[in-house]
Amino acid sequence: MSTRILVVDDEKDVELLFRQKFRKEVKSKSLELVFAFSGQEALDVLAKSNPPKVVYIFSDINMPGMTGLELLEQVKDAYPDIKISMIS
Repeated sequence: MSTRILVVDDEKDVELLFRQKFRKEVKSKSLELVFAFSGQEALDVLAKSNPPKVVYIFSDINMPGMTGLELLEQVKDAYPDIKISMIS
């Protein structure tokens, strides 16, 4: 079973960077990358399964609408077992 990581960033080119960096892990199916381009989209991804299949989140801090810090607060309240790292 692969580890599912959610990457949240309003800049879509970040997806390409993550896919290039972890291409071997993705190809071997040891890692699954999921992308959301806003805080709300990230919450929607998490809500699709109960419990969420995501075990780790990398989130941009500065995003329009919901900031990464606001997302962090909501995720920690609703899903305390998911680990989060903030990136900028």
